[in-house]
Amino acid sequence: MAPKSEVQGMNQQSLIEPLVVVKDMKNSKYYLDPLSLLGERSFKEPQEIPDDVTGTPIQEFFRGATVFLTGGTGFMGKVLIEKLLRSCPHVKHIYLLIRPKKGRAIHERLDDIFSDRLFKRLKHEVPKYYHKVSVISGDCSLPGLGISQQDRDLITDEVDIIFHGAATVRFNEPLRQALAINVEGSRAILQLAKQVKNLKSIVHVSTAFANCPNLEIDEKFYSVPNTYEEVLEKVNKCTDEEIEEKLSEFLGPWPNSYTYTKALAEHVVRDESKGLPIAIFRPAVVITTYREPVRGWIDNLYGPVGLIVGAGTGVLHTYHATPELVTDMVPVDLTVNSLIATAWQTGKIAKDQKSLSIYNYVSSAQNPIVWSDFIRLNHKMGIHWPTIRAVWYYSFYPFNNKFLFMLATLFFHTIPGMILDALAKLAGQKPMLGKIYDRLAKVEDTLEYFSNKEWTFHNNNVQNLWKQMTPEDQNIFFFDMAQMSWEYHTEALCLGMRVYLLKDDVDTLPEARKKWNRLYVAHNTLKAVVAVLLLHVLWTISSTIYHYVLS
Repeated sequence: MAPKSEVQGMNQQSLIEPLVVVKDMKNSKYYLDPLSLLGERSFKEPQEIPDDVTGTPIQEFFRGATVFLTGGTGFMGKVLIEKLLRSCPHVKHIYLLIRPKKGRAIHERLDDIFSDRLFKRLKHEVPKYYHKVSVISGDCSLPGLGISQQDRDLITDEVDIIFHGAATVRFNEPLRQALAINVEGSRAILQLAKQVKNLKSIVHVSTAFANCPNLEIDEKFYSVPNTYEEVLEKVNKCTDEEIEEKLSEFLGPWPNSYTYTKALAEHVVRDESKGLPIAIFRPAVVITTYREPVRGWIDNLYGPVGLIVGAGTGVLHTYHATPELVTDMVPVDLTVNSLIATAWQTGKIAKDQKSLSIYNYVSSAQNPIVWSDFIRLNHKMGIHWPTIRAVWYYSFYPFNNKFLFMLATLFFHTIPGMILDALAKLAGQKPMLGKIYDRLAKVEDTLEYFSNKEWTFHNNNVQNLWKQMTPEDQNIFFFDMAQMSWEYHTEALCLGMRVYLLKDDVDTLPEARKKWNRLYVAHNTLKAVVAVLLLHVLWTISSTIYHYVLS
């Protein structure tokens, strides 16, 4: 066993699974075994649960149930599919609404979903899962979801539970398209749900930031300047060019088409779901998994994760944000567990329910973390898992002052990017940094609204939901943010992004650490050179002034 000093920064006390410490022979140092840390060494042996075995209340809610899911190809959708198949052993079937995309048929896209490493545990522990999943061809941007009459009849006859998670999450999606998917798609789901013969529960997935013009957000509806019918009517009368010209007028206090159309979609649910056993689920910014099926899994660069990847690869060195503000993030596996519990609770109280319930699934109400602490923890933990794809050593400085940020961008991004791209051209290679920094500037403009504001969320419904669950369900479907440890989460976050997002295999770690050490030397050498040059410039200026005064 390695001495504690050799694995500094790894909080072994908090880990659920027993971990293995291994020695990197090339560097003569001890590290926690990467796959053990991610949880890929702790898969259980396959065990088929007999039909006569009674499960927990949530498991029994899904016994014999057929689930219809939109958004199954997305980040949360994949985790939801995996969790239902692995932790609800007697779920009958899951139908996924999928559209053909980029020349790939719907069944090929289903195969793409299950080829993800996310499903490695499921394939090991529940090898007979695949026959429980089928695809329905459709598109939430089309009238009637683009579903054939045959498939519509199948859904209305067989489905018991609906999760509507499909949405365009692009912040700057053209308004017409965002309305088609987020608003009219939600409307079509409700129309379909009303025809389902044995519907037990339906959950509409919104976002905690749908009502972001309000800095205090409770689990209730908030007003919008125009009804969704009025907005749809106005948009249908305009050309795309006219919509773009009037976009700020359409959006009002909302920062982008995504949050605005999600707010309108909530009003669609409020107005057109009468008689349905339905709830609205509002997650905050959804990030890497906390503990299952593996730790640190993610498949996209949205939000804070993109920031950590950029800093960890040495591409991103500054960002416009207020480090002291709380950033509201939730791990995707805990989010999905809460979503499943919401469906159960909605079905359980449907007969007595007089009003539609809303669930704000956020971290700030019970376990807040500020930007600076999140960045510090990721640096502390991530330093053990450098990526072979790093282009420079970690050097990241956020600024909340716009002028200082622009100055830092010039010296940390623009000038180095121009120099390195010029060197790349001389070496016959393709210049890349200029384009990367141009894209980063656009992303920064898009996210500036969120990185320099702080919201107060209330989540009493979520807290009460947790208290209503049995200890067994709380263990299987854990989502209590009050008990969630940010340190435990970040232990695997950077390693998970390295393995699952950057596709950088753990076999490259020894070479990556050697490269990281070289980049460290280069980084400090550059800082020393720049310091000497600045001292020289200051000396020259002061000498000139001194001689001028004497003369």
